[in-house]
Amino acid sequence: MILHIAGLTNKGRERPRNEDNCFARADSEYALMVVADGMGGHRAGNVASDLAVSRAEQFWDELDHSVLLSPEEAREMVRRLITDANENVLNEANNSVERRGMGTTFTVGLLCGSLLTIGHIGDSRAYLVSDGKIRLLTRDHSLLEQLIESGQVKPEEAKDHPQRHILTRALGTSSDLQIDISEKKIEAGSILIFCTDGLTNMVSDDEILKIALEQSDPELLAESLIELANSRGGFDNITVVAATGIGGQEA
Repeated sequence: MILHIAGLTNKGRERPRNEDNCFARADSEYALMVVADGMGGHRAGNVASDLAVSRAEQFWDELDHSVLLSPEEAREMVRRLITDANENVLNEANNSVERRGMGTTFTVGLLCGSLLTIGHIGDSRAYLVSDGKIRLLTRDHSLLEQLIESGQVKPEEAKDHPQRHILTRALGTSSDLQIDISEKKIEAGSILIFCTDGLTNMVSDDEILKIALEQSDPELLAESLIELANSRGGFDNITVVAATGIGGQEA
């Protein structure tokens, strides 16, 4: 697997601090992509996202990089990573009055050979760019998404909807966690993009696709997307993890 990966986070132009966090690592057999968006309006959202990503860093260090996981093993390990991260956030919140109520989105992608296993909670997203098209690999856990699915809100009304920031799931809100786990075989030449809503609220999927097709360097890709979001106001923290040059080796 010949893969290049980069993760960048930016405070944006309006927020007083950055509550986003990310992790991006790759070697010859594995890649781990993680984005976390501390819950706005809650106490210590930056602490929650940092705790979640710290667990991902530990996961990467503990992973046996010499042996490819089976699909079942990958699913269980991703689920355990998210469960452990949730416990870390809950424990910290319970031990500190100032940090009670903190939470974070958490979107994880473990690439093992050509098999991508995604674990997801919240409204940070994972995209696949392949064959000149962009595909959303996650479903937003938000009130707005529920309203769209029920037909109460039209997709074209979503951008400016007053309830677009209300999450229905987040890390650190409950010990009884609902985690979306999915798998996708990634073909050679594909591009993966994980990002927080500071990007997707300002930049359309078609614009993400256009920039992804123009930039083969993942760091320049992430920089270009963040720059575009900031040029339109940068109203939120913006985080992008990108992976390019995927070899499509069989898992």
